[in-house]
Amino acid sequence: MILAEQKLTAAQIILLAADDLTSAGRTEFSEWDLTVATWSRDRFRFGLRGYAQTYPDHKRVMSEIMGQKSSSPVQLKFLEKVRPNFYRMTNLGRSAATRLKTGAPKPSKKPVTVRELYEAATNYINRPEFRRWQDNPEEPRDWLGAAAFLGLMGKGGGADPVERLEEIHSAVRAAIDWCSVQEVAYLTQGAGQGGTPIHVRDLADMIDFLQALKYRFPDHLDTPTEKPKKRISD
Repeated sequence: MILAEQKLTAAQIILLAADDLTSAGRTEFSEWDLTVATWSRDRFRFGLRGYAQTYPDHKRVMSEIMGQKSSSPVQLKFLEKVRPNFYRMTNLGRSAATRLKTGAPKPSKKPVTVRELYEAATNYINRPEFRRWQDNPEEPRDWLGAAAFLGLMGKGGGADPVERLEEIHSAVRAAIDWCSVQEVAYLTQGAGQGGTPIHVRDLADMIDFLQALKYRFPDHLDTPTEKPKKRISD
């Protein structure tokens, strides 16, 4: 039996169980597969009351991924439902599971307060280019729209697009991680600090938006690779 570390939340154990299934070649798995895999990781937390060492508690596992719970791997877009009762991990979910397994630090250059996380995220969450994309995934249709979102117009014209994209991704990823650890649905500046709360769904959407920009504008946002040197003939 694989025991889960006490510091992990229930949702994190479920994410690791999903990663166990995926690593074993199960690109799609049923909710019952996920229940058994989760129970195998922590029988005390996910076992049926009175029979914890013998039977898993399916409802206990499902309560963590269904509905609007902020820490839900589905709400955070770590898992996606492919058809009734069946799920698969997203690339975002695999990355999150890897961080949990390796103990890799959060993608932030320095420790930040919740206020700093909020200020970094809200600077991009409220930009019109992102909000238009939420209503219409075809937006932005040209590089000018993407550049405007990235803050590359005017005084920001000298910034590197790839570095700016990675900077935004790191800030939003850190905000999602904070919400997951705190098991809250909204990111705020802190108690009594004001400001409009940012729902974790918007943060997850922002990660998808950044990936869409990278796919849509590879000439600007792909990390350049060194071109092979021409061979000089003798």
